[in-house]
Amino acid sequence: MGRRLFTPKRWNWSQKAEKWVYVEISKEGKKKYSYQVDPPQEFIELTLKMKNLNEKLLITTDPEENSKVFSELMKVSQKMQEMGKPS
Repeated sequence: MGRRLFTPKRWNWSQKAEKWVYVEISKEGKKKYSYQVDPPQEFIELTLKMKNLNEKLLITTDPEENSKVFSELMKVSQKMQEMGKPS
């Protein structure tokens, strides 16, 4: 099984380390890794946005509005998945 490569310039979840990892790349191409246990602010904001969209989806009766909310919910979900945090 190959090692997962983390996306630079954003937070990634490491299942192996059970921590969040942020990868910076210097001008010389060297990688600097920062770790933290607590979720990064970006992930917290996406979680709150998903919660709000889910609530809105439950109360929306207009099919067109429902479709727009669902589409936005899928975009937020994709961003969270790209961070690598398991559901």
